Amino acid sequence: MIDESLLPHLVEVEHPGTRTDRNGNEVADWSTSTRTDVWGWVQQNTGSEDNDQRAAQIGEWLLLCNPVDADGQPLTVYGSDRVHWGGLHFEVNGPPGPAYTPSELHHYEIRLKTVEG
Repeated sequence: MIDESLLPHLVEVEHPGTRTDRNGNEVADWSTSTRTDVWGWVQQNTGSEDNDQRAAQIGEWLLLCNPVDADGQPLTVYGSDRVHWGGLHFEVNGPPGPAYTPSELHHYEIRLKTVEG
C-alpha cells in the first residue's frame, strides 16, 4: 500500500444505486447512491477546450489511492462511479487500474474526467 502521508486528499467515491425502468431494465439511480471517503492523490493530467460546437472545458485527472477506504475497509471502484473532491465532480473514465506487487494488490490508478460547459 501507499504510505498514507503521501495521500493528502480526502475524496468521495460515489456508487450509483439501481432501479428498474419501465421496460424492466436495471439502470443507475443516482438518487440512491452511496459515498465512501477515500484518502488519495489527485492530479490533473491534461486540460483542453472544445470550441467546435460549444465552449467546453475538458479535464483529465488521475486519482491514486490504496485499495481500502478511509475506515480501512476494502474499496471497490467501478467505471460507472463518480468521484468528488474540493468542489469538483468527476466521472471515472474507464475501468480503474489495479497496480500489484508480486504478492498483492498495492493501489488503484483511477482515470477521471470532468467536462464543464
